[in-house]
Amino acid sequence: MTFEDGLPTVAEYRALRAAVGWPSPGPDVCRAALANSVHGVVARTGPELVGMGRLIGDGVMYLLVVDVVVHPAAQGAGRGRQLVAVAGARRVQLVAADEVVPFYERLGFAREPSHLMAYRTLR
Repeated sequence: MTFEDGLPTVAEYRALRAAVGWPSPGPDVCRAALANSVHGVVARTGPELVGMGRLIGDGVMYLLVVDVVVHPAAQGAGRGRQLVAVAGARRVQLVAADEVVPFYERLGFAREPSHLMAYRTLR
């Protein structure tokens, strides 16, 4: 397995999201989302994408970790930990579902008392 800076193709991005049961908007929206990333990292086994993570934000003071995804066949071997690279920012945040909070706590993240609100969700 290799890790490299960069982003997946739109097709790879959508396929990896589908593999873990996440919804995905259409290709044009995914293309724009990927293009507006501050940084990305991908994990590959040969040519196959098996994991990815992205950072979005202003690129200087604040970053948000998004799309940390590891294909189910490659989970459980520390791949997610290797994908979360957040050095250089003053403040890095992420939104985590309850079932993955312990994973991020092991990486040094802590729950904050803030309350996030969502206007709409992907369909």
